[in-house]
Amino acid sequence: MSHGNRLIAGYRWLGYTAVWPAAYALGVYVLLRLALNAPLPDGLDIIYILLVGHACYLLDRVKVSDHRQDPADAMALPQRSLLYARQGSAIRAVLVLEVVVAVAIGVAIHPVLGAIPLLGLITVHLYAGRGATPGSPRFKDLPALKAFIVATGHLALAVAVFWAGNPGLLTDAVWIPLSVVAGIWLIVIGDATLCDIDDEHADRAFDTYSPAVLLGRRRAWRLAAGLVTLGSAVLVVVAGPRLAIGGAAGLLVISTLLTRANTNHRDFVDARLLPIVLIGMLAAMV
Repeated sequence: MSHGNRLIAGYRWLGYTAVWPAAYALGVYVLLRLALNAPLPDGLDIIYILLVGHACYLLDRVKVSDHRQDPADAMALPQRSLLYARQGSAIRAVLVLEVVVAVAIGVAIHPVLGAIPLLGLITVHLYAGRGATPGSPRFKDLPALKAFIVATGHLALAVAVFWAGNPGLLTDAVWIPLSVVAGIWLIVIGDATLCDIDDEHADRAFDTYSPAVLLGRRRAWRLAAGLVTLGSAVLVVVAGPRLAIGGAAGLLVISTLLTRANTNHRDFVDARLLPIVLIGMLAAMV
């Protein structure tokens, strides 16, 4: 195997093992801090976000038991699905350990955060706790609800952790943080819509009415690009004319437009956010 092929295989393996989705959850949190002109997060915040994001993603993939795993996942990404089918019990043990550690860290940060990992797992189970069954829809199968729930979950986690260290968030100039959250929410919905394009054939086969199924791939991509652009514009307007946020917003839009011909949106979308916002954070410190 050539060096380039090894890199591609490693990149995909990180997606299969949920490293990129966990990094995306951290990216949403860092973007929130960047837009609100807050400093880099501390170590406990980072570990907590990564653990919660990783555990929730794994549960979405392996469910609470093998017989609940999703046939739509097997159709969309057969290699990843095969890994989860073979290692389901071990993966569940890992995510339980992650949740236990996340609860302990959450309590250390703020008592409220101790409940978030458990609430996250319950939400994931209610959202998609069983395999797709045509004629018996889950919440994620309802029209356009998949991207909405994913985006709302990411923002709820980021806002909760930020609020734990900044309880004045909802009392001081409330319209600013709410506008920032709205802008990031639009960006994450756009990213979730991009990821759904990869699953269009499987979603269509199992009656999951994602934007790609409802609108077609081309229109879904245009919708996603428009949402990311609109959300980025909101951040620039609300957060003020700062080079850091302007540069991060610009890179988000440009990187989204570059996905037009992608056959794998998911890994690219999940992997790109954290480096972009970290660059913005470092620029803000200069």
